[in-house]
Amino acid sequence: MTETVYKYMKVQNRPYSVNDVVSNLHNEYGKVAVQKAIDRLVSEGKIFEKVYGKQKVYCVVQDLSQDVDDLMRIDKEMQAHANEVESKYQELEREIKITEALLTSVKSSITIEEAKQQKAELEENINALTVKLDSLMEASGTEDLGKRKRETEAALNDYSREYRKRKRLCTNIIDCILENYPGTKAELYEEIGMESKVVT
Repeated sequence: MTETVYKYMKVQNRPYSVNDVVSNLHNEYGKVAVQKAIDRLVSEGKIFEKVYGKQKVYCVVQDLSQDVDDLMRIDKEMQAHANEVESKYQELEREIKITEALLTSVKSSITIEEAKQQKAELEENINALTVKLDSLMEASGTEDLGKRKRETEAALNDYSREYRKRKRLCTNIIDCILENYPGTKAELYEEIGMESKVVT
């Protein structure tokens, strides 16, 4: 198998990653086997390895008599191929992160069946508490507190309006008296026995 890999790369005479070799050999050999074959060829000096970032690219060692321009072309091809592989790798990493985030979100949320079950349990609990409250109110003769509260608030509003009306009348009268009164407002209050406490 090592010889097959070498012959293929020698005939093609261009840079490849391990995945490229596996794919181009129509997946006849597994990735692990191809990697071992390439590692062996590298150790034998038949193939050389170049690392670009996180990517490894392999190419057949060229004959020293080969044209320099051809060698430069191969090197440029290796660089371009490595950039392409790196770009695909980063794109896959982004897709994996998006998928992992989606999976985490799905795992943390409850299913529709679980939501329905929780809703049924809550409704049952509310009904039970409502029955219990009605029984307690009936047994103790407790009146409707909501109604009592509304009535009390209405009465308080009426008293507050009446108080403000009378306060305004009283203030107007005192202001009229003070126009001709020889003393201060405090002295007037003391003389007529009136406290200046204001009720809000």
